[in-house]
Amino acid sequence: MTAADITTLQDTHAPATRKIRGEAVLFLVAALLLVIAAVNTVAFGLAGLSMTALALVPVCYFMILWITVGK
Repeated sequence: MTAADITTLQDTHAPATRKIRGEAVLFLVAALLLVIAAVNTVAFGLAGLSMTALALVPVCYFMILWITVGK
């Protein structure tokens, strides 16, 4: 391998770009929601925790239906 071959190999590489995968985005959203729920519980106590749970009832119901139907 000559020096010209090495420079040709180095010049043909594309710059590395990082793409955020969908799983990473979902994980970050879940972590953010968990942090918001924790802050809500610390700030408002049991009332904050119960309101968070009450607000998530329709979400859980939808997810159970979505998993059951499988679409």
